[in-house]
Amino acid sequence: MSEHGIRPAGARLDGDEPQELVLSDGSRLTLESAPEADSVHWCRQVDGRSEAVSMEQARELAGPEFGEYVAVRTRSEAEWLRALAQWASVQAERLDEEAAVLS
Repeated sequence: MSEHGIRPAGARLDGDEPQELVLSDGSRLTLESAPEADSVHWCRQVDGRSEAVSMEQARELAGPEFGEYVAVRTRSEAEWLRALAQWASVQAERLDEEAAVLS
């Protein structure tokens, strides 16, 4: 990632939950959900621009001190999405049952 002019190391965690990782150049590394693109991906935000990065790139940008944060945050997001999907499935079944009564 030296082509971006940053050393591969996170500086600190910042923000509300879930937190952003502030990199050494002041840019921020976040895991974002993009419903319009039907995807969840890591992004590096710099100067108001956002560029998608792979999980491997995100971990490299985070450096040894925060690399595990990227892995844990990614796994946590996957679990959250599974839980959300399960909840939505239960709610859909409930609505189907209620709609069947109306038929």
